[in-house]
Amino acid sequence: MMEHHDALTSLVQEARELLTQMEAALLEIEEYGVDDERINAVFRAAHTIKGSAGLFALDLIVDFTHVMESVLVQVRNGELALDGELSALLLGCGDYLAGLINVLEEGDSEHDPAPETRTELLAALGQLLETATPVPAALPGNGLGAADSGEEASAAQEGTGTGWQILLQPSPDLLRMGMDPLSFILYLERLGRLQQVATQFQMLPSLQELDPERCYLSFSLQLLTSASRESVLQAFEFIIDDCDITLTALPPDSTCQVQEVSLPPAVGRDNAGLVPRPVGMPSQRATDRPEQTLIKIEARKLDQLIDAVGEMVIATAGTRVLAARGSDGELREALAELELVVERIRDRALELRMTPIGDVFQRFPRVVRDVSKELGKKIELVISGAETELDKSMVEKLSDPLLHIVRNALDHGIEPTSERLAAGKPEHGRLQLNAYHESGSIVVEISDDGRGLNKSRIFAKAVEKGLIAEDAQLSDEEIFNLIFAAGFSTAEQVTDISGRGVGMDVVRQNISQLRGSIQISSQAGMGSTFRIQLPLTLAIIDGFQVLIGGSSFILPLDMVEECVDVSGRLDENHVVSLRGEPLPIIDLEAVFDLQWQHDGRQSLVVVRYGQRRAGILVDRFVGEMQAVIKPLGQLLQGVRGLGGFTILGDGQVALILDVPLLVRQQTAAASHLRVGQCLEQQEPKHRA
Repeated sequence: MMEHHDALTSLVQEARELLTQMEAALLEIEEYGVDDERINAVFRAAHTIKGSAGLFALDLIVDFTHVMESVLVQVRNGELALDGELSALLLGCGDYLAGLINVLEEGDSEHDPAPETRTELLAALGQLLETATPVPAALPGNGLGAADSGEEASAAQEGTGTGWQILLQPSPDLLRMGMDPLSFILYLERLGRLQQVATQFQMLPSLQELDPERCYLSFSLQLLTSASRESVLQAFEFIIDDCDITLTALPPDSTCQVQEVSLPPAVGRDNAGLVPRPVGMPSQRATDRPEQTLIKIEARKLDQLIDAVGEMVIATAGTRVLAARGSDGELREALAELELVVERIRDRALELRMTPIGDVFQRFPRVVRDVSKELGKKIELVISGAETELDKSMVEKLSDPLLHIVRNALDHGIEPTSERLAAGKPEHGRLQLNAYHESGSIVVEISDDGRGLNKSRIFAKAVEKGLIAEDAQLSDEEIFNLIFAAGFSTAEQVTDISGRGVGMDVVRQNISQLRGSIQISSQAGMGSTFRIQLPLTLAIIDGFQVLIGGSSFILPLDMVEECVDVSGRLDENHVVSLRGEPLPIIDLEAVFDLQWQHDGRQSLVVVRYGQRRAGILVDRFVGEMQAVIKPLGQLLQGVRGLGGFTILGDGQVALILDVPLLVRQQTAAASHLRVGQCLEQQEPKHRA
């Protein structure tokens, strides 16, 4: 029972990956045109989902993908053109299948969440099958290899040139996977002329024992064609992993039948000698292909590994404390080597949880396509930095905030075509998603070249809502931050797609829960940029330990710039001049109601987050350490400025400072504006 559940889980995951690949191929076809590779990607997705679903008798999926596959066969055969209308239809089919997969994941394999949609899609697909007519063979997608031309295909049809002797032995489970080897054999006729087709039964049981879903046939084919080995193998690319195929070149100008090849009975799938091949002639079989280098691991198991590594880090720190109390130099040396090994294990374990942010970005080409069509706008999406990695646990939580910002940019940021042309802009709007690493964190930027945020309208709406005084003097950044207030919106007309500002408080809340921050820059008539900065991981960090009021605190090491002595250099406004530049000071005595224990000396840790710098007053520096981040308990959840806690080597608890929040609070406090207090009230209380 458990194995069946695990197999279904794998099917769901694989189906979603295939649907994503199919969607990407269809969007590329719409933008760049049709070619064999993209058509094959769509076909491969449909037939693989059908085959996998067939193993579990998931009739809703199998029956639907069978009709899709029939249409795609017509496309590959050149009898249907994959135009914009068909591409949109196939995208709709992918959406419907995604709905079936979602229901399947919930344990329901018989419920159709959208029966009316299914009926409409099947009717549209059926109409295409009825009206399919041949199109010129030279069109992309006719099944020819990339190097084959229409003249070569014509020559192949006449039977001139050389040919291939093909030995094909399908897997016994091929039919059960939803594939018919005969359709692929008949497809070879587009490459040339089938001179011979011989078959042999393998291990044919009695009629009572015969399994109608088991393939008992092997095939010997003679194909007269000028097509290359690669082009012939391409015809079998969708079943090549489930067949043994041997290709032998025929002598030039072969026009007569060759002697039938006698294929030995099969004795099992693991028999490496099922199909004989002539000496010296290569064959294409599963054992010839390189071993798979990627494996799928449940996220739960990765979390367990990270937890175990975290406990190992804590235990090592405790051992270091004990070793420091003694005088055994060899023990301390051995422990230092052990710590290096633990650090490498920690880094490798964290790397396992890292995934490219492209997993998030890949959904947006479809979003931009659908929204721009709905709005009648022409919008170009540019993606860069998709290979930038971040913690997998953050990917899913980042998706919704990004989606909301993107939809806002499409709806209200980028102007209609007529408005852009009147303003002297290109008719195509530009939306850019970019990601990169910066100072131990990941930065995600969403930029558009639209009309920009209207500062005066935002200011007026904030006054109307009582967020700020009418005579308040705000910087541009402070005005833009007003859109994060709950329910704040300047949209004159709320649409079904979005309303710039509506729900932005939720966006900021979600990002804050990831220990991140969001900043806005905008220029009227030029566009806007939303800059999201996040930590690379939520599990283990390199930290810098300090003492404040007798309590230990941890700062993320990648945010620490330097440590300085500022005794007697602080003014009454808690600002220090550091190399001629004013530096605001964060007084944790006031933040956490602590009692200083310094003897006239005051030390400062200079931290940077994004473009902001501040200094944190401390009693004493302890040094660098590895900190396993643990969530705060209920008692401390409401304390602002804390991002979690960790266990020190001596067993004591050290609180981890939320440096981004502390820096933002200091900036707001320095402005002495009411807006700072209003916006901070929008922050979530739970931070872990």
